[in-house]
Amino acid sequence: MIMLAKVVPYGGNAVRYALEKEKAKLVKVNHMPEGIDPTAIWYMMKHHCQLHQQDRTVGRKLERLMVQFVISPSKEETANFTMNDWADLQDESLDTLDSVGLIPRGMKQEVKTNFRNSMNVGGLHSDSKSGTLHLHMDCCRVDLDGNTNDVHDIHKRAMLAAEIINMRHGWQQPKEIREMRREEIAKVCEDILQKLPEFDIAMYFNFLRSKGYEVKTKYDKNQKLVGYTVGKNASVFKASEIGRRYMASQLEASWKKLHPAPTQVKVKPASPAVIPSDRPTRPVTPKPTSTQTKVQPSVQPKSTPAKTVFNIDTGSEVKKVWILDSVKDIFFNEAQVPEGNDTATVENIAHTAMLLFAEYIDAATSMSESCGGGGGSSPESDWGKKDDENKRAYARRCLQMAHSMCKPKSIKRGYHR
Repeated sequence: MIMLAKVVPYGGNAVRYALEKEKAKLVKVNHMPEGIDPTAIWYMMKHHCQLHQQDRTVGRKLERLMVQFVISPSKEETANFTMNDWADLQDESLDTLDSVGLIPRGMKQEVKTNFRNSMNVGGLHSDSKSGTLHLHMDCCRVDLDGNTNDVHDIHKRAMLAAEIINMRHGWQQPKEIREMRREEIAKVCEDILQKLPEFDIAMYFNFLRSKGYEVKTKYDKNQKLVGYTVGKNASVFKASEIGRRYMASQLEASWKKLHPAPTQVKVKPASPAVIPSDRPTRPVTPKPTSTQTKVQPSVQPKSTPAKTVFNIDTGSEVKKVWILDSVKDIFFNEAQVPEGNDTATVENIAHTAMLLFAEYIDAATSMSESCGGGGGSSPESDWGKKDDENKRAYARRCLQMAHSMCKPKSIKRGYHR
């Protein structure tokens, strides 16, 4: 079993993802009423944190109000699990996590958490490809007594808790499972490179995504690919962890090793045989030859950039948008939901940016308004790509404008008698 943990800034999106994702099932709600919807769960946690904000006299204001955990056992470990067993695993995971004591940097005493006494909810997800079940848990940062749970090295706490649970149940330890999944991904990467007819980094990433893996890319300020991660469920690996040959800087060289160019054998022409003659030879004046026509090198047609089609529902119509694969990752990896908008999702922001990229201004406006936007600036009438602007820079400008368009409207309160 693997257990991952991270602090999330947008708790509303996290709860909706845990409970409303396709085929997700509610496992258990602790310290909250039964039957409330995900948005109400988030508002209860948010209100509880803000209520105890006045008790914080040291440190900065508490901004990240939720911690998200992902528990991913293997198929064999949960083969006969019922929903009650998953609920017990949810409680056991939090109990074990609270028992792990760490000394945060700059402190001298051991600190423990109290997530079992915090509002929390669990949702069961099924992997679309393999069908493996994994548990998503969202926990409030502030417990019921008003104390803030410590999140220093929260990922280390989760790893230690997973080791304790695995030892208790006789399950495989996380390091063994992680190494097994790393080898699986390395084998898939090798197979994709072997099948690529020509080296194309976008096609390489698309093949990984088609096999159910999530790929996130990282570019430097010059828009050069400097790294990427590949993951599925709770196992995410940097390219360097998968293997040096799969690093962004080594991928093309690895492909060339798998596709060596055919060796050309040069045949030395045979020297002409000279037959001696008894008769004297008469010199022959060479005839002038016509100028040979130069052979023009054949011009190879330029390859068409790969594109992906998206059918985007704007709320009033469905628009078909073609997006270049070279800029598609920008929309999904860099999109963020504006603060205060509890209706929009990351996908809504990305789709609004795509519509702007395709210059569907009215459709982008409808899209932003349908997901709670309308409080920010809107694109001008001459919106479009500038002459001196490359496509990646234009995509980021579209994403920045989409973020502004999806900001919620401010509520103006008047004076009442």
